[in-house]
Amino acid sequence: MEQTVTSSGDAGPAGHLNRRTATWLAGAAALLAVSGCASVTDKVAPSVAPATPSVSITTEDLVGNWGLGSFRQEADLPRTINEARRYCSNPYVITRGPNNGVMMYLADQSTPSELVLKNSGGRVYIGPPGPAGTPKDRQITSFQDGVIVAPWVDPSVTARYGTMVFVRCGQAAAPAATKPAASG
Repeated sequence: MEQTVTSSGDAGPAGHLNRRTATWLAGAAALLAVSGCASVTDKVAPSVAPATPSVSITTEDLVGNWGLGSFRQEADLPRTINEARRYCSNPYVITRGPNNGVMMYLADQSTPSELVLKNSGGRVYIGPPGPAGTPKDRQITSFQDGVIVAPWVDPSVTARYGTMVFVRCGQAAAPAATKPAASG
């Protein structure tokens, strides 16, 4: 005959230890699961936006005659710069505004508006007075050698007009590089 020993003193602490261990293990598993999700999320969608190169531009830099073009694919930028340079025979004219801004056209407008330069988060925008980065703004992503690259903030406007390229007229600048023709 088998003998079974039961003691209220022995079962209590052993049962309590097992529950404590089970609770600890469940908590550790939950923490590992959460930390695992966080590391996967960090790899998929980083919380920090990529750095935007700093652009230095003044209102005075904008005033003048510009060849204007636009592109939809980054690979078309050099060709667009060369094409915009050809439009200096019928330039896009930017003048000083009455309140120290510049007079330029906004998307879908037939008359120019006074626009101002705005800075936010290391980015430079040009648009109507007010907060930076609003849908009517363009972000100036590049200004060098008399060439401004400025996509619209509003994606629907960019879809219609592309990324704007302004090339200063009358400035002796090296032509934008294009792919050499295949020889054969």
